[in-house]
Amino acid sequence: MPEPDPNVRLSNAEREALIARLQTATEEGRLDLHEFAERSREVYEARTYADVERLLTDLPAEDRALAVPRAPAASGDMVLEPSYTHLKRQGAWIVPGLIRVNPKYSRVTLDFRTAEFTTREVEIAVNLEYAGLKVILPKGAHAIDDGVILEGGQVINRAFTPGGGQRIRLTGRVLYSRLKVRYERRFLWWRW
Repeated sequence: MPEPDPNVRLSNAEREALIARLQTATEEGRLDLHEFAERSREVYEARTYADVERLLTDLPAEDRALAVPRAPAASGDMVLEPSYTHLKRQGAWIVPGLIRVNPKYSRVTLDFRTAEFTTREVEIAVNLEYAGLKVILPKGAHAIDDGVILEGGQVINRAFTPGGGQRIRLTGRVLYSRLKVRYERRFLWWRW
């Protein structure tokens, strides 16, 4: 695949592909968590390929994000398996039809407010062990949590009223963990 022009601006999908490559390098032990956080921040601040090229020069050629296809496959499953950390997906990210969340002693936040949905219904299959999952839904969406098995855990669903928007179906197991689904909170100009 030819190298992209360094003066071409990055798209949101390409930024997400770069972050995925950095995460893979972190999981392989090539980057520590501090380096991953710093490089991820720089990817989100970058405007062109030239701005991110230096972030990948010390990684093997197969891990370089500049060689990935321009549009990531939206139909593939997403698997999130953090350990002893806080993982947050927010902004304009592409939501597949199935998201598997398997944290261990971690917190995960899935913010769907400005995400791009690929299907009308999204399944979030959870296996929470001593962990927390917070799901923030956009206006009009709703969540169904009748497929969750509680084993000393807690499910708080404040987004259960069906609307005309997306449907989030929660399935899986919650072991001494907390799963919370809510809408965006607002006060004056603040949003969280």
